[in-house]
Amino acid sequence: MLNYIIMCIVPLMILFIIVIAAKEKKDIFKLFIEGALDGLKVVYNIFPYILAITISIGLLKSTGALDVILYPFKPLLVKFGIPEDIIPLCIMRPLSGGASMSVVMEIFKTSGADSISGKMASVIMGATETTLYTITILFGAVHLKKIRGVLIAGLIADFVAIVSSIVLVNFNLL
Repeated sequence: MLNYIIMCIVPLMILFIIVIAAKEKKDIFKLFIEGALDGLKVVYNIFPYILAITISIGLLKSTGALDVILYPFKPLLVKFGIPEDIIPLCIMRPLSGGASMSVVMEIFKTSGADSISGKMASVIMGATETTLYTITILFGAVHLKKIRGVLIAGLIADFVAIVSSIVLVNFNLL
């Protein structure tokens, strides 16, 4: 029964939108096309940044530069039970959802979804936000420039979520 209700939600929502649009005499197709064009413009504007970030992380990993950067921190990572392959995700997640998802898929391929790294990656993806991306889009849409407090709060929330995921997975609380 619950599965049937869940399957009916999207079609009912679409029907609801069509009924409201017909009631208000709106050209729903025109509005849909305008919304799709706006979405494509956003993708067009953001894609180069996502591509650059993804390539940068890939280059850092494939050239060994990430290993060199993490080398001084390895004893600390081992002490706190933090797998090395989680670090790129922790760096990427506040920047880009797409790029961080590609890091998670790489973790799943190399370590497995049920591994410590896979579990931490899953919790990090669910508990954090693409803070910088979200702030850029939302504040840019309303032309606000003073974002310092929101940025600090968002990054602190991401840090707490990452630390919490490490603790929860290491103590088998999930």
